[in-house]
Amino acid sequence: MLQEYYNKKVLFITGCTGFVGKVLLEKTLRCLSNVGYIYVLIRQKKGSSLMERFKREILDSQCFDRLRQIYGGGFEKFINEKIIPIEGDMLKEGLGMAENDKNVIIDNVNIIINCAASVDFNARLDDAIQINVRGPQRFIALAQQIKNLENFIHISTAYVNSDKAGYIEEKIYDVNQENLEQLVSQLLKTPVSILEKNVKDIIGDFPNTYTFTKCIAEKLLVQNRAPNFPLTFVRPSIVGASWKDPTPGWIDSLVASSAIFFFVGLGLIKTLNGDECLIGDQVPVDYVADFILAAGAYQNGRKEVSVYHCCSSAKNPMTWQLAKEVNALFWTRSPSSQQFSKPNLTFYKNEKIYKIMSKVKNAPALIYYQVANKIGNKEMKIQAKRLKKIIDRAESINDTFKPFVINEWIFDSSNSNVLIKFLSESDKQHFNIDIEKLNWRQYLERFNWGIQKYILKDQTRELNEQSTDVLSQRNQQSYFSDIEWCLSHGQDFKTKTTKEQISLVINSQRVQSVIKQLVEEKSKKYQQTTLNLEKLHQNIEKQGIDICEVMFANYNMGVIRMFAWFITKVFRQIYEKVQINEPALLELQNYDQKTRGPLIFMPTHRSYIDFIMCSYVFFSYKIKCPHIAAAEDFLSMALIPTILRASGAFFLKRKQLEDNILYKAIFYEYVQRILIEECYLEFFIEGTRSRTGKTLNPKFGLLSIVCDAVFDKKIPDATILPITINYEKVLEADTYPYELLGEEKVKESLIRVIKAIKILSSNFGRIHVGFGKMISVKEWSKQQGLDSFENIRDRKRGVETLGYEVAYQLIEEMVVMPTGIVSTLLLMNRRGITEDQLIKRFEWVLRQITKRGAKASITNNGQSDVAVRNSIGFLQDLVDKKKKNVFELTLIPKQEYKSILLLSYYRNQLAHIFFSEGIVCCALNGFGHLLSHKEGVSTERLWEESDFLLKLLKREYVIRNRITSKEQMINFLQSMIEKNVLEKVQEKIRVNQQFGEQASQFTCSLIWPLVECYWATIVYLYQLKRASDTNTTFELSELITQIQGFAEQMYGEHIMEHYESCSIETIKNAINTYQTMRCIDISKKDDSDQVSIVFTDQELLEVEAQVKKYLKNNYSKSISNPIDIARSLLDYTIIPKL
Repeated sequence: MLQEYYNKKVLFITGCTGFVGKVLLEKTLRCLSNVGYIYVLIRQKKGSSLMERFKREILDSQCFDRLRQIYGGGFEKFINEKIIPIEGDMLKEGLGMAENDKNVIIDNVNIIINCAASVDFNARLDDAIQINVRGPQRFIALAQQIKNLENFIHISTAYVNSDKAGYIEEKIYDVNQENLEQLVSQLLKTPVSILEKNVKDIIGDFPNTYTFTKCIAEKLLVQNRAPNFPLTFVRPSIVGASWKDPTPGWIDSLVASSAIFFFVGLGLIKTLNGDECLIGDQVPVDYVADFILAAGAYQNGRKEVSVYHCCSSAKNPMTWQLAKEVNALFWTRSPSSQQFSKPNLTFYKNEKIYKIMSKVKNAPALIYYQVANKIGNKEMKIQAKRLKKIIDRAESINDTFKPFVINEWIFDSSNSNVLIKFLSESDKQHFNIDIEKLNWRQYLERFNWGIQKYILKDQTRELNEQSTDVLSQRNQQSYFSDIEWCLSHGQDFKTKTTKEQISLVINSQRVQSVIKQLVEEKSKKYQQTTLNLEKLHQNIEKQGIDICEVMFANYNMGVIRMFAWFITKVFRQIYEKVQINEPALLELQNYDQKTRGPLIFMPTHRSYIDFIMCSYVFFSYKIKCPHIAAAEDFLSMALIPTILRASGAFFLKRKQLEDNILYKAIFYEYVQRILIEECYLEFFIEGTRSRTGKTLNPKFGLLSIVCDAVFDKKIPDATILPITINYEKVLEADTYPYELLGEEKVKESLIRVIKAIKILSSNFGRIHVGFGKMISVKEWSKQQGLDSFENIRDRKRGVETLGYEVAYQLIEEMVVMPTGIVSTLLLMNRRGITEDQLIKRFEWVLRQITKRGAKASITNNGQSDVAVRNSIGFLQDLVDKKKKNVFELTLIPKQEYKSILLLSYYRNQLAHIFFSEGIVCCALNGFGHLLSHKEGVSTERLWEESDFLLKLLKREYVIRNRITSKEQMINFLQSMIEKNVLEKVQEKIRVNQQFGEQASQFTCSLIWPLVECYWATIVYLYQLKRASDTNTTFELSELITQIQGFAEQMYGEHIMEHYESCSIETIKNAINTYQTMRCIDISKKDDSDQVSIVFTDQELLEVEAQVKKYLKNNYSKSISNPIDIARSLLDYTIIPKL
C-alpha cells in the first residue's frame, strides 16, 4: 500500500537536521526507496557550505548507520540519487530560497512534510513566533503554488490544546478565532523587554511559548488555506527515543522527557514537582515517522483539513510512576561511568513541600558552595561552581517540565485506527503505528539505554532487542496489580476431571489387555487353588486406579493463577531478571494446534525451577500452560504434590516404569490421552537434572510415546520446541557436589521447603530463557527419509535422531552467563588471580565465545568489570579473597571439594564450545613443548592422537559436528589457524607463537580434568587386574565407589591436580568408554551389573601410557613416574573386597 503510493513521488521535507526529521528521512530512504527523490531544506550556517552542513548534521549521524550497512560502498551514490539539498531559511521571506529552486519545487513536488520547529520550551516569544508561526505560513504560501501537490503535512504537537484540561479531541478548537494575524504582528513589533516581562500574561494557560505558538500556527494555516488545499496536521505528544528504527533506543538530543531521564539517571535530579500517578503521554520517534508516512498515503485525494493525534494516553497509557521505576532500575543495574549518585527520584504534588525537600536535599551542596567560595582553594571553588550549576540546571528542568507532570491530558486517537486498517499486512511488517502493541517497560529500558549509548557515549552492552524481562513487564502501581495481572493472564483451559481420565485410561484397550495378562499369569501360578478370576480382575484394576490417583494431574486454572501470583513474588525477590526471546513467544500465541498438533516443550534440566519457569513464562504470554512430567521426588511431601498436580504436573516413578507392566501401560495411555485432548506437554529430554552442568544424552521414553501418537494417527502431528534455561546462579547447586561424590541424594520434604524460605534474602542473579526451532514430528521423519507410519524400525530410528536433534539445539541455544566465564578462569588459576587480570581475561574469553558463534549474556552496559564483580558476589562462598596491598585484590578458589566441583559445574556452561579445540590442543601438547610450540607436528600424527582422544572422551559432551575423519580434522585445523590458535609452518602444525599460547592453555584446561579421571580409572583397573584372579568379577557400583576413593587419595597426595576428576559422573563415563574399548566387560548377574577385566596387564599398561600422554605437562615435569606412585598408593590403601 505505502510502496505503491510513494512510488516515484517527489517529497519536500523540512527540519531534517532535527530529531524527528532525521528518522523520517532515514525511514523513507530505507523502506520507501522507490520514491522519486527528496528535496531537503537546509539553512546554511556561517562558516560551512550547504553540502557540508547536510553531510555533517544529517548524513554523518548514526541514524543513517543502518542504511550505510545496507548499501556499503554504494551508500553515497544512493544518497546522491535520492536527496537534493536546497538552501533556504524558514525565518526569511520566501523561505530564503533562490528563484530557480522555487520553480523546481513548484514544478515537481507531490508531498510536503514540514518538521521544522523550535522545540525550545523556553524560547523567547518573538523567536518562537518567527520559527513556529511565520515559518509554516511562508511554507504554505509556497505550497499553494505547487502544481501537483497531493498533501501538505504539518507536524504540530498534541499540546496545542494544553490550555484545556482532560480529554482532547482530534480537531482544531476555536479555529475561526479572530484577530490572530493582528495579534502575531503586534507581538513581533513589541520590544523584547516588554515581551519578556509580560510573557506569562500573553500565553495565558499555555505552559510555554512553544505550545502557544504551535497552537496559533495551526489556526492561521487553516484560516489562510486556499479552498480544497490538502492540509494534514500530525500531532505527536512527547517524542522519545526510537523503539526499533533506525536502531532500538536511538536518540540524538536531550529534550522533554529525555532530559528528565538523563538527569535522574545520573543522580542529578532527586525531586520533581508533580504527580507520579498521572499519565505521561509519550511516543517513540519511529512511531511518529511511520505515522507521518501512513497519514500521507491515506490522505491522498482528500481535500479537507485532517487532524491526527500520534499519542498513547487513550490507547496504551503510561504513568510517570512506571517511568520512574524503570529509570531507577536501569541506572542502578547499569550505572554510567559518569554517574554522580544513585538515582532516587521523589515526586511531590504539593509545590511548597517540593521546595522544602529540594532545599533539604540540596543543602549540603549549597553549604559547600558558600564555604568553598569564602575559604576554599581553587579546586574546591571549581567543584563548588559545578555543584551550583547542577542545582540550577535541575531547578530549570523542573520548572520547564512541571506542567506535564502536574497535569494530565487524554488525547483522542480514533483517527489512528483508520490508518492501522489502511495499512496492508506487508506494510505492518515495516511500519509501526499501533501504539497498543508497545511494551512500555521494554521501551523505557531501551530509552535509557539509548541515552547512555548515544548521549553519554558510554561503553554499553549490546542491546538485545528481542530480549524481554518477564519480571518487569507490567505496571506495579498498587498492591493489587499482581493480582489483576494473574486474573487477566494465562489461557483458560479445562481438561476432563481426574475421575473421567481414570475411567478412560483404565478401560483403554492397552491397559485392559495388560490386566487380562496379569490375571492369566496369576491363575497359572495358583492353578491348584480355586481363584475367583472376576475378583482378581477387580483387584488388579483397583491397583491400576491407585496408580492413576498418584500419577495423574488435576489441572485447575484457579490454582495456576494463585501459583503464578505466588511465584511472581518469589521470583522478584530472588532473581534480578528473567530474560526471554519475546518474538518466539509471540509466534506461539498464534500457533495452530488443529493442523500442527499439540506443542511439546523440552527444556534443559539444571534445577527444579525449570518446569516452574516454563509454565510461568507461558502464563505471562497467555499461552496454554502444559502438563509436565515430574519425577517422584515431590510425592513424599505434604501439600506440594496437590499444588503441582493442579498446576499440570503428573508424576512418574522410574523404577515402576521399568519393572511394572501395569504401571507402564497406564503411563503410556495417560500421556497419549493428554495429547489427544489437545493439552500441551512438557518433559525433560535429559531425563534428570544435570549435576555436572553438561547437557546429558537424550532419553527416548516419553519422546517415543509422543511419536507413537503421531504415527499411529491418534493426533495430526506434534511440534517440539527445545527450550534452554540458563542460570547465573542455580538455586540448589550446593547439593550437587555431594551427589557427584557418591553421597545419597537428599530427599525432598515440606520441612526442607519451609527451611528454604531463607533463600528469599539471597540474590540468584539473572535467568535467560531461549527457544530453539520448532520441529514437526511428521516433517522430521520425512526429512530423514524414514517411513515411521509403517516401519517400526524406522520409527525407532526417527525417535533417536529426533532426540539428538533436540539435544543439539539445546546446546546451540545455551547462553553463557558471566559466572560460567569467571568460574573457568578461577579454575585455570588455582593459585590465585588478581581482579584486574580476571577482568582482562574475562573480556578475552567473551570475545572467543562470540567468535565461535556462541551466545553470552552480559548486562551492566557490557562493562566487564561490573559483570566480573557481580559474578564474584554470586560465587563468594567458593572463593577466598586476599589483598597484597590496598589496590591489588587476589582471588583464589577454595580448595575444598564443594567449591571446586561447583566451579566446575558453572564452567561446563562453556566447555562444549571449546571441546574440539581443547582435544586438538591437548593432543598437540602431548608431543611435548619442543614439538607442540616450536618444530610442529604433522597433520597425520596430530590426527592419530586427536582421534584417540576424541573417542576416549566421546561421552563427555553431546556435540553435533564431531570430528570423525581425517578430512574433517584438516578442515577443523584450518579453522583453528584462522582463529590464530594454531599456525602451519613447513607443513607442520604448532601453537601460534604470537597469539596461540593463551588459547591453547585455556582450551586444554577444559580437557585435562577429564583426561586425569580416565587415567585414574585405568590405573585402578590395572592394579585390580594384578591383584585378582583371572575370572574374578566386581560389582559395578562398588567398583565406581572404589575408583572415586582412589582418585580422591591421589588428589590428596598431589599426584592429581584437579579435584573435579574425582566426580562419579566422569568415572561412570570412563567405565563405559573402557567397556566400548573392550578393556572390560559388564554383564548382568543376580540383578546387579558385574565387571570383568578383559585386557591383560600389558594391554592395560599400553592404554594407560596412551592416556597419560595427555595429562597436564607439569605432571611429567614434577613427577618422574606418576603411575608407579599411583601403584604404591594402591599397595597401602585398604580396599574393601569387591
